[in-house]
Amino acid sequence: MPDRFEIMHKDLAGRIGRLSTPHGTIETPCLMPVVNPHIPLIPPAELEKMGADMIITNSYIIHQDEDLKRQALERGLHDLLGFSGPIMTDSGAFQLSVYGDIDVSSRQILDFQFAIKSDISVPLDIPTPPDVPRDRAESELQTTEERLLEASGLERQALLAAPIQGSTYPDLRERAARFASDLPFDVFPVGAVVPLMEAYRYSDLVDAVVAAKKGLGSGRPVHLFGAGHPMIFALAAAMGCDLFDSAAYALYARQDRYLTVQGTGKLEEMSYLPCSCPVCQGHTLKELMNSPERAKLLARHNLYVSLQEIKQVKESIREGSLWDLLEVRCRAHPRMLDGLRRLAGQGEWLERLDSARKSTFFST
Repeated sequence: MPDRFEIMHKDLAGRIGRLSTPHGTIETPCLMPVVNPHIPLIPPAELEKMGADMIITNSYIIHQDEDLKRQALERGLHDLLGFSGPIMTDSGAFQLSVYGDIDVSSRQILDFQFAIKSDISVPLDIPTPPDVPRDRAESELQTTEERLLEASGLERQALLAAPIQGSTYPDLRERAARFASDLPFDVFPVGAVVPLMEAYRYSDLVDAVVAAKKGLGSGRPVHLFGAGHPMIFALAAAMGCDLFDSAAYALYARQDRYLTVQGTGKLEEMSYLPCSCPVCQGHTLKELMNSPERAKLLARHNLYVSLQEIKQVKESIREGSLWDLLEVRCRAHPRMLDGLRRLAGQGEWLERLDSARKSTFFST
């Protein structure tokens, strides 16, 4: 496959890059809103107008719904969802992690993703959760690698993703990354890390991502699966992650949770809407609380905040001030500060990747 990723600016391990896909070139870091193919809270066409350059959806859910499957095969994924830009599809690994088994093989779901013209297709890897015994992590990693080998030889037009597994064993993550980097893949997602983020285990998250990055080398685009809260983007970008996917904007909205870069608020506990996005400019807190469209409006706010933070991260990379932004963002939660300190312990690795010239540095 041709080289599809070009790096334009760097700071720490973070970078601004261009990733070429069959449906256009996107600039990274890039947030991909997760789209439920059954009932999207925000229609994909509106996501595009809001500034989402790329989205992600679940090919397994489409595959298991006979009507959606037929339409996707007849019309193609982009026409089905009403989105003209690049679309990444997940393979059903999340359902596998929740239910323990799914009714499809890795080859079947890959062939389906190719047939519906996904821009980035993902083999069905085994998402090994944190803290499992090492022999289980090694066994499931071997299964994932066997599936990657099979996928790497398939004819395709789409980009192909190689998920990096290994549970909470950094040496397995690094080994898995080295294995994948020797195969003809285009994007490298770090998988099965959502439980770490949900438990605020940011230092363990840093260990997993940095290990994968060391195995991959600096030139390959990395996707951090499930990183959807805006307060995590600066830390993830500083580690060298380029793609993020967020269902949080919609999931939190259904729970009346209001996203900010400092954390998450609950509408019933708030007095003001401390934001200048179109939703917050156009509504008082009382109006938002009483609106029959409350979940949809709150989802829009959550996504506006998330997309804005991606732009802030990019600007910080471009001007060489990502560490300053990181210092501020990692004070949003005490465990985030643990992640910052763990990343600071990787100074020798960061120095090899970092720009020699910086903007003014502020001690905080």
